[in-house]
Amino acid sequence: MISRRRSLQTLAAACAFPGLAHAAWPDKPIRIIVPYAPGGFTDIVSRLVAQKMSARFGQPVIVENKAGGSTTIAAEYVARSAPDGHTLIMAVTTTLSTNPFMMKKLSYKMSDFEPIALTGLTPFVLSAHPSVPANTVKELIALEKAKPGGLNIATLGTGSSTHLVGEMFNGVAGLKIPYVPYKGAGPALGDLMAGHVQLFFDGIATSAPLFRSGKLKGLAISAPARSPAAPDVPTFAESGLPEMQAASWYGLLAPARTPAAVIEALNKATNEALQSPDVRARVEQDGASAPQLTPQQFGELIEQHTRTWGRIIAPLNIQLD
Repeated sequence: MISRRRSLQTLAAACAFPGLAHAAWPDKPIRIIVPYAPGGFTDIVSRLVAQKMSARFGQPVIVENKAGGSTTIAAEYVARSAPDGHTLIMAVTTTLSTNPFMMKKLSYKMSDFEPIALTGLTPFVLSAHPSVPANTVKELIALEKAKPGGLNIATLGTGSSTHLVGEMFNGVAGLKIPYVPYKGAGPALGDLMAGHVQLFFDGIATSAPLFRSGKLKGLAISAPARSPAAPDVPTFAESGLPEMQAASWYGLLAPARTPAAVIEALNKATNEALQSPDVRARVEQDGASAPQLTPQQFGELIEQHTRTWGRIIAPLNIQLD
């Protein structure tokens, strides 16, 4: 019975993606390699998409966590995998848009992968301790310029997204606010709420409840539009800094030379999964958006983000290896 059911599911997949009928793809389980430990947004969205894909293709879609090396362990593994559409990576900004500028010994590059689909964009929100006598970005800039050295920014370490977006902010605002590194977002938020640091570029999902409770205040978000999760927080563009457009991207990639028909099938299945009500609700809960992009559009987005972060990283001379 199981064999007959699987045959029917494979036939259904072939009908949905007629270009693949001759290839009998997928003919074994698909693996999505996640470059982080279980529990975070990357892992959660991978498992939600995997569940929908499995039902669509009639094959198990398994999520495997290969954390470490600032996502390089997972990326190198997938880059060397067979280009047959059965091993994918849920890549992030770090993987392709920042690591190449900070790691001389990186053993992979963008051309080692085929973009499949964007699964999320998460902007940054500038959070401040309530004691900071500024309620807008303009007031914050004026405060720091009037009394330099009175503020500092929590980061998750040199080369982290929180560090780089802080550098972006300092650059466009003409400031030199120093950084305080932390080993995780939990300790950074704890010290921010205690007033030991004054500022932090965090995700909207973790910050919004703290804004509502009055434990922190949100000054601006680095997105083109306000977030439904925190509608009272203006964008940086509204605050006079339109150059402050920054987000972390998440998306599926396959090894280079994976057949185009397979990439298209995976793209369609991923976009359909992201549009299902339960997955969409979970993505939005984390303050993310997931516009439906073609593989080509997703590749262009990666290149655009890579250029942006490259300009920020170049003068910093950061080396992580």
